[in-house]
Amino acid sequence: MKLLLLLVLSTIVYIPSTYAQQYAVTEDGRRVILHRDGTWEYLHIPEHHPQATGESGKKARILIGEEIMIFLNNGQLEDFSILTNGQRLYDKMNGKLKRIGRHEIEYDFHTERVKKIGGYTIEYDFHTDKVKKIGDYPIEYDFHTGKISRIGNTRFEYSFFNGKLTDISGHTPGIKITVY
Repeated sequence: MKLLLLLVLSTIVYIPSTYAQQYAVTEDGRRVILHRDGTWEYLHIPEHHPQATGESGKKARILIGEEIMIFLNNGQLEDFSILTNGQRLYDKMNGKLKRIGRHEIEYDFHTERVKKIGGYTIEYDFHTDKVKKIGDYPIEYDFHTGKISRIGNTRFEYSFFNGKLTDISGHTPGIKITVY
């Protein structure tokens, strides 16, 4: 009988702990996600990056594996996000992002550019600071216009007359690309 009573009481205590609070709001109104190990991190809604009225071919949004979102503007790394269930996570330390969720962020010591996001190394062109490779995905630019001409195995072609995007060919598994 005591064993049965102990089992019922432990079940009553255990069930609420499995459904414990996972999110909280700080005094200044920002939402945080609470982890089981007692740590927490800020939770942000993904920022809206406005798209141009016409496709310029110089801006791109690259989603790698449903979690890492990279924004390029004129070939340079403009911003990046780590998405978890559609939410953008931050964990700021000394003004630089050191870790977002389970992804470590590394910086180049001399230039202070982002060198690595999670398992994806970012390589830059020495002279122009344009991103030339993210992980295994090479990025190429048109020599004359500077527009993005290739990301991974996906190629982009533009009209010679008006500069608008005319064709997208190829497919790069594991990433979603939006050029604007």
